[in-house]
Amino acid sequence: MSQDFNSNFIIIGSPDVSLKTSDVVERIISGIMQAGEVDIVGINDGIYLVCSALNMATEIAKVYLDDACLANLQAPALGRASALLAHLTQKQSLDNYNKMAELEEKTLEDAVEQTVSVSRTAPMERLLTISLLRLAKYDKIKIAAAGGSINDAVALALKLTTGQISKEIVGIKLLHLYSIVMRNDPTKSIAAASIYLQKKVPTEYSKRQNLLLQKIESGK
Repeated sequence: MSQDFNSNFIIIGSPDVSLKTSDVVERIISGIMQAGEVDIVGINDGIYLVCSALNMATEIAKVYLDDACLANLQAPALGRASALLAHLTQKQSLDNYNKMAELEEKTLEDAVEQTVSVSRTAPMERLLTISLLRLAKYDKIKIAAAGGSINDAVALALKLTTGQISKEIVGIKLLHLYSIVMRNDPTKSIAAASIYLQKKVPTEYSKRQNLLLQKIESGK
């Protein structure tokens, strides 16, 4: 794997996309068994693989997603990169992650109109334009994607929040990772993501998330 600072800190980058999802899940479960928690980071094309591994790990083991966030990284070894950070624990948080997503969903005035669905066939310029049109009308939008489109959804969210394309400050309110049933095979599930963006609210990171980002960028 691209980088592994210790057994409880796993980084998956573009060179790792050929790995099996089960390979990453094995590392997650190993870290959980050793310390009861794991931080996992997906970088660029490695983001979807991380989401798939989170999906599988939480389905087959006593593993809970405690929080997740998105960020742009700037490091000598990476250049400028998109990153997804997730914290996994063996104990379910009192601030239930899924309940937070339910509350965010309820704040949408028109869930259909305020949702930007990302697919691999839609060019980024079109997705950006649609998102900006929705943000001009509403204070909050949701970017939704499943499967490999998650990588594009993350790129879109970061362009809107850090790319200086929006007239107003736009921040990531919540990143919700979950699974949905596959259309062509109801017996299987696939990783999905909903990214809630809000105007006039900058993206906020916890102290732990800031420390992780600094650690990745420094390579130490």
